[in-house]
Amino acid sequence: MSVLSIPYLLLSGASSIFIWLFSNHSKKITIFLANLVFLYLLGFRTADAIYVLILTVWTWFFGLHVKKKPVLVCSILIPVLGLCFYKYSNPFTGLWLAMPLGISFYTFKAISYLADRYHEKCRTASLLEVFDYLCFFPVFMAGPINRSEPFFEELNKPMAFQYRDQKNGCVLAGLGLFQKLVISSELSRQVGFYLNNPDHPELSGWYTLIGVIFYAFYIYADFDSYSNIAIGTARMMGFHLERNFFTPYLSSDIREFWRRWHISLSSWLRDYIYIPLGGNRKGKARKYLNTLIVFAVSGLWHGNTKMFLIWGLGHGILTILEDRMLPKQQKYPFLLRILLVLVNFMLVSLLWVFFRSGSGTEALKVFRGLAQLPAGSLSRVSAEGLGITQNEFVWGFLLIAMVIVTDLLRHQRDMLEWLSDQKLMVRWIIYFLLMVIAMIFGVYGPGYSASDFIYVTF
Repeated sequence: MSVLSIPYLLLSGASSIFIWLFSNHSKKITIFLANLVFLYLLGFRTADAIYVLILTVWTWFFGLHVKKKPVLVCSILIPVLGLCFYKYSNPFTGLWLAMPLGISFYTFKAISYLADRYHEKCRTASLLEVFDYLCFFPVFMAGPINRSEPFFEELNKPMAFQYRDQKNGCVLAGLGLFQKLVISSELSRQVGFYLNNPDHPELSGWYTLIGVIFYAFYIYADFDSYSNIAIGTARMMGFHLERNFFTPYLSSDIREFWRRWHISLSSWLRDYIYIPLGGNRKGKARKYLNTLIVFAVSGLWHGNTKMFLIWGLGHGILTILEDRMLPKQQKYPFLLRILLVLVNFMLVSLLWVFFRSGSGTEALKVFRGLAQLPAGSLSRVSAEGLGITQNEFVWGFLLIAMVIVTDLLRHQRDMLEWLSDQKLMVRWIIYFLLMVIAMIFGVYGPGYSASDFIYVTF
């Protein structure tokens, strides 16, 4: 079941209504039933359901008894081994195992809950509360990786109807829907045009560069759209999740980029891997080793190929180089900051080539195409003759311009607050225009699978 489907919309709406009506008595039960319905509609296999049940009971039981470090190590063993078995057993067994949807996300949530219980950072939860937390359906498939204590606080707090929350949640989910249907899906289609034919004699140089840039904006729009839908849905149900992306491509260095990109994952890696390893408290050499370990884990968490590992280590190496070469202060002169933002964006975009590629050979073809950049010319290619119309070609750049302008505005002020401050007529004109654009330009027709958010595959 896609988060863009009618059943998902009905489930979200029904859950919100039942929570409003019965929150004083059965909020936990409502979330529990909604999670079960979601897993059923998702087509969850029996084996996957059994695994989630075992992990839930395991997490709950050790959450009651995790007092000493050896118990903590034992408690996180099953979640870690389960994740490794499904994601990384192929190189050793030769078997391709169908990975349960959401396993990367609910595994990290289980580990964080157990670690927080050990450090007494969160309350003891009942079995029902642990299940509600691990399987919370808005974030089940692709995050964000919400923390346990804020979730339990709101799970146990009666929900009073808040019009602002309902409106903002609905608007945020709607904006995510717009991002997916209009921006992400169209950029994905055009990326395939530029990068799926690297041997085409005319699709090299500038066109390869366009493909790399389009992919960078596609993956951002795709990740951010799902996060906004999930966060908006949760807010309508009375759960306030932190934002997961905050204008990452306006970052002036890799360190800032990772403070703005997939924030829930970045903070999870910092709190549960980097800091326990010693962080920056044991000298420069240990700090850099810990940095590489964290980024290696980040890469392997996304996928089990060496391309993901190269992608992760590439970010780790750049982080170390920046730590050695760039000043600690972040207030650069305006023109210098613009230059650093552009350089950082290109470095991130080049690393996305490894993230997208299924093999080293595939990545090498893209870099060979980029190597022909000085000799290439945009005027040499008839876009229409190669499978894309001139209007679609221009539309791709307009979509990127839309993302850039929106991020510049978001960087200055929260868009939901800005919308709330506008007059009623202005707000509805904006909503109407977005709906019209989504209906006219959105990729949502026969044969289109709107469920293919890229993070669902992780």
